[in-house]
Amino acid sequence: MRINRLDLTRYGKFTDAVVDFGQRPVGSPDLHVVYGPNEAGKSTTFNAILDLVFGIGHSTKYGFLHPYSAMRLGGNLLVAGRDREFVRVKRLQNSLLDGDERTVAETEIMADLGGIDRSAFSTMFSLDEETLKSGGESILASKGDLGQLLFSASAGLSDLSRRLGEIRGEADRFYKLRARNTELGELRSRLADLKVKRDELDLLATDFARMRIELAAHEERYQKAVDQQSAIQRRSNEINRILRALPTMARLSLYREELRATIAVPEPPGSWKNELSAIRKESIELRVKIDAVAHSIATIESEIERVADPSEVLAFAGRGEELLKTLEPRYVTAVVDIPKLKGRIADLSVDALLLQLGQPGEKNPARLILDATTVGRLRGLINARSGVDARLEAASKELARTNRALAEEGGAYERLVEYRQPERRRAFEALAATVNAIETLDDETSLRLLTRRRQAAEASVLESMAQLVPWRGTSAELAAIPVPLTTTVEKWKATYANCRDSEKSAASDRDRLQSELDRVDAEIADIRGRSGKIDETSAIASRAARDEAWLLHRQTLTIETALDFERTMRADDQAVSARLLHFADSGMLAQLSLTRAVAIAELQSADQRLSDARSALAALTSEMLTSFSGVAAAQLLVRDPNELQEWLRRRTTALAARDDLGSIDQEIADVRDRSVSAKLRITAALKAAGIKAVDVDDTVSLIALAERELDRFNSAMDQADRLERLNADRNERTKLLAEAQSDDAEWNARWAELCAGCWLEDQQSVPDVDAVNVIIPILEKLSSAVEMKESLVDRVQKMEQDAIIFEQTVFALCSGLGMDRSGSLGDMTRAIGEKIKIAERDRDRVEKLEEALDQAREQEKELLVTRQVLSARTDEMTAFFGCTTIDEVEAQIDLCLKRQAVRAAIDDLERELLEITGVQDILEVEHRLSLADRNALEVELEGMKPLLAHHEQACRDAFHELSTIRKALDAVGGDAAAAQIEERRRTTLLDIEERAERYLELRIGIVAAEQALRLYRDRHRSGMMSRASEAFRTISRGAYSGVAAQPGKDGEVLMALSASGGSLSADALSRGARFQLYLALRVAGYHEFVTERPGVPFIADDIMETFDDFRAEEAFRLFAGMAQHGQVIYLTHHRHLIDIAKKVCPSVRVHDFDHFQRQATVSGIAAE
Repeated sequence: MRINRLDLTRYGKFTDAVVDFGQRPVGSPDLHVVYGPNEAGKSTTFNAILDLVFGIGHSTKYGFLHPYSAMRLGGNLLVAGRDREFVRVKRLQNSLLDGDERTVAETEIMADLGGIDRSAFSTMFSLDEETLKSGGESILASKGDLGQLLFSASAGLSDLSRRLGEIRGEADRFYKLRARNTELGELRSRLADLKVKRDELDLLATDFARMRIELAAHEERYQKAVDQQSAIQRRSNEINRILRALPTMARLSLYREELRATIAVPEPPGSWKNELSAIRKESIELRVKIDAVAHSIATIESEIERVADPSEVLAFAGRGEELLKTLEPRYVTAVVDIPKLKGRIADLSVDALLLQLGQPGEKNPARLILDATTVGRLRGLINARSGVDARLEAASKELARTNRALAEEGGAYERLVEYRQPERRRAFEALAATVNAIETLDDETSLRLLTRRRQAAEASVLESMAQLVPWRGTSAELAAIPVPLTTTVEKWKATYANCRDSEKSAASDRDRLQSELDRVDAEIADIRGRSGKIDETSAIASRAARDEAWLLHRQTLTIETALDFERTMRADDQAVSARLLHFADSGMLAQLSLTRAVAIAELQSADQRLSDARSALAALTSEMLTSFSGVAAAQLLVRDPNELQEWLRRRTTALAARDDLGSIDQEIADVRDRSVSAKLRITAALKAAGIKAVDVDDTVSLIALAERELDRFNSAMDQADRLERLNADRNERTKLLAEAQSDDAEWNARWAELCAGCWLEDQQSVPDVDAVNVIIPILEKLSSAVEMKESLVDRVQKMEQDAIIFEQTVFALCSGLGMDRSGSLGDMTRAIGEKIKIAERDRDRVEKLEEALDQAREQEKELLVTRQVLSARTDEMTAFFGCTTIDEVEAQIDLCLKRQAVRAAIDDLERELLEITGVQDILEVEHRLSLADRNALEVELEGMKPLLAHHEQACRDAFHELSTIRKALDAVGGDAAAAQIEERRRTTLLDIEERAERYLELRIGIVAAEQALRLYRDRHRSGMMSRASEAFRTISRGAYSGVAAQPGKDGEVLMALSASGGSLSADALSRGARFQLYLALRVAGYHEFVTERPGVPFIADDIMETFDDFRAEEAFRLFAGMAQHGQVIYLTHHRHLIDIAKKVCPSVRVHDFDHFQRQATVSGIAAE
């Protein structure tokens, strides 16, 4: 079986959700990991798989969102080698449908399960943390028993040891040798109490008339409720019949239309269709057979003429057969046996037997032979004698032994009377219960261990808190610090990294550009120092000053303006001359000026980027400070998100250490409370039993004192019980001795009476048992000797007569057959027989030839008649259909058969409609259905359900009240109460009988289970041990090399082999190692199952909760190995396990609950 797709149409919290596991991968493991957070629906998915296969339970817990009537599951499953569509709805029956909404049998979906039910499927093919834990504890409970471990692992029964223990406990509760307060003892006490009540019961009749009136009223009320319920139920049934009939009516209409569209033809007999091919074949065969029969007739006639007539010899065949079969064997026997028999007659003599019997002169030996009745009675008494003697001797010895035992005890019983007082016994029983209930733990040792653990935990807390610098504070203040989400810290880290990178990049660019700018300024200063102001700017400024001086001079025409113009014109001319003189330096200066301008722009951009990065860092710091507002040293904590993340990790470690310290403190308080409570309880129990605890103040010493007193009390009780049994035994032994003595006297009387009725009374005294034991075999020999002699004489006479008759017959046959009478009788006999045999063979040959001739002639006649009949048959068919050939006849028959099939379907549907509706006329059914409104009927039916439920409850209530008043009436008057008590007494007897049978069944079952475990161990140990060794070695990462079996006191036990060469029994492993061993055994059990049966899905639900990453990796490696043989589904809420699964099995398919969409398929994506 494999789940290709799971449809959660309306189930639990899901609506129209689909989980698509895809087709089985080829050449890679069929492993699936389904991920989802807590409460995402993992457990719902697992139960949906079970409900799809085995049906939705009567009261399911997954109907909280959708009503029961609307719940629906579906899926595509690989069953019996092919993909099938199945749908499961919530119904009491017929809840499994196929893809076309047709009801299918439950066996179709469970074809590959081999009879496994829901409970077995859950235990064998599912695993969660609880079953893993209970499996590890079962290894401890089984004490390493190999058979139990292998069976429980392959069957998924992690609590097999507990169940066997419960079965033994159940059997011991009913009866256990030397045990008190068993169920059998309680039932016997109940019988005694019922007998006392029956003897003391005195019944009084009160309020009988009033109760009769109430009974009548309740009967009327109950009948009224039943009538109302019946009326509603009848209407509901009628609506259901109409709804069931509507689809059938639709199919009937389609078939009627098809019948009207078919051409009508004559209807031939039903056998004509099969006869057509036979007619063709038979025509050919007839021609061949007729020719063959004619040739056979001619051959047989010629052979008959060649055989001679044997009738003359066969006339003597009867006498010859008698001679060979009867007379000759008798003759041969007589010749051989007559001398022997005569010798035996001479040897026979009864004298020696008579002498042994002490009757040598007896004339009539037959008188001494005893009849069978007498011999039988004698032997019966002889056989009974040993039993009489044994009982007499045993009774005497047992009585003497009991008397000696009582004498040895003396007056001990009177000393032990005080221990048998009920109050004292109850006090000691309460003391024993208290001792058993108190945990026998050494609280002082536990406190010392817990104190050391607390010191270590406290040191861990201090160390963890010290690592939180620069923050200082208490654990409570630490826990109260608001902690940002992991995603927020990761976002801060990314932002901080980007800002730091931008800041570093901008600062680097700024330094580089500033150096470039300084270099350009130095080059410009150097050129200007060598060439003067030859740059374009200075030239433009000089020309502008000249033009301005000229303009001013033209306007004023004064000496001052003329001089200014002259000076500026000379300066301009000098500048032009300098530029022309230093043309190359001028071009370089222009290039450097451009470079300087670009550098200044880039420097400004770098300054802006540096400012932005620092602003972003400041904003990030502000945001982080806001998240840690009110936290001491927050300014120091938020300098770097990476440092903050490390600080948060240390905070988590410190809080975990604080929680561990709190848990240890709670454990210390629990141990102290338990110690005080145990001491108070044991002290009270000792005081109630009258035991003084002097100078004893600790719980262990009090328990030891109580156990010593309990041992003394139980010893005294056992001694008192033994004395009671001895007294009862002495009375019983005295009675048995008297019965044995009576049996001895009765036997002696019967023996004397039997001997007096035969010749044994002729002896001087009655013979004893030993004498008669010898006489009886001699009498048997005497009887045989007398009968043997008479028989032998008769046989000799008959043999001599047979020899004479044989000789006369041989001579007579030789004469009749004309044969020579020379030679011995044996030679003549053989010759006669040979001649008769030759004649018989000739006769048989002629008879066979004549019979064959008659058969051939008869066959020829039959073939001719068959040919005529076949011709007439063919003519009949062609005439019936008005055609000329057989092919045309066949076409007409096919058309007729088609119409018959349609008519048959119409008749079936009409009968089905009549059966559904209960109406006798199909026309009436059609009329009713034509008037039916399906939607209205469904609404009416849905509305009847709560009303019907209400009336059913009313009927139950009324019936309950009626039953109560009837019981009260039955208990009043006459001997009813006494009869009821007697019935209870008999019921108790039946209960004892049933429980005794149950006890025997349990005891036999325990023996059978233990034998089955041994057989299972012997049959499966090789394969499962090798697989379990490999799986245990894998999941322990080589810490253990495997497992092995070792003989133990009660059988073989499972041993874990350490990689260092040592070994440990399975129950001696650590808790975690036992969990790993149980997982390895379950893996081996799954491989054992799939080797002989088709693969079945295996589902694990978050069993790696306590696994580290390495163990989880190896566990997924085991699951991948299982997935090579069957589908493995792992449900988890730990996302990191997905990466581990992908690492181990790259082809794993991952499914996420967050991707479930309505009417869509959840993708199973293979990991790359």
